Amino acid sequence: MRDKKPDKRKVQGAETKKKLYEIAEKLFMERDFASINVEDITDEAGITKGAFYVHFKSKDALIALLIADYAARADTDYKAFLKTLPPDMPVSEVLLALIKKIADVLANTIGCDNMKKVYQMLLAGTVDTEAVKGYGRELYTLFQGVLEKGIQNGEFKSILSVDMLAQHYVMAMRGVCYEWCVRYPDFDLKEEAVTHFKLMLEGIKNKGFVMEN
Repeated sequence: MRDKKPDKRKVQGAETKKKLYEIAEKLFMERDFASINVEDITDEAGITKGAFYVHFKSKDALIALLIADYAARADTDYKAFLKTLPPDMPVSEVLLALIKKIADVLANTIGCDNMKKVYQMLLAGTVDTEAVKGYGRELYTLFQGVLEKGIQNGEFKSILSVDMLAQHYVMAMRGVCYEWCVRYPDFDLKEEAVTHFKLMLEGIKNKGFVMEN
C-alpha cells in the first residue's frame, strides 16, 4: 500500500501561516503593537492581505496567539524547573526559587520592553489576553501545587483556600513586574521580587522567617 502523499495546498498553507507568524513576531519585538498593521506583515512576508486573512481573523487575533504561545512556553519552563528541585527542599525555598526563575525569564528572555507592550494591551482591552491574565493559566496551577504542599506538611497556614492564596501570589508577582516596567532600569526585578515574597511568606509560615539573601 502506497503512503498517502501530503496535501500540497495544506503544506503550503501551513508554511504561509508559519511565515506570517514569524515575521509578525519579529516586527512586534522591534516596534509597538499599535504601530504595526497587516500590510507591514504581509509586505515583509511577500504575501497578499487576502492570504493573511485566510489564516488569521485579524492582527489582534495574531497578537493574541503570540502572547498565548509566549505564556505557554514560559509556564512549561517554570514547570520543568520545579521538577529539578530536590524533593525534600523546604517549600518556602521552593517558592522563592520559582519567583527567582520567573524574574529571570521576565528580565532575560521576555524583556522589559515586551512586558510594557503586554501591559499596554491589557489596559487597552483591544486584544484577547486571557492567556496571560486568566486564572486558568498553568502558572496558577504551579503556585497552587507549591502552596498546597506547604499547607499539607504544616510549613504554611492560611485562612484562605489554596486557590485564593495562589491568586494572591500571582497578583503579587504581576504587581512587582508592573513596578519593574514603571521604574526600569532603576529597579532590580529579581531582588525586589524576592524581598517582597519573603515578606508575604511571613504571613503564612508557622515559624518565623529569616530575611536573608
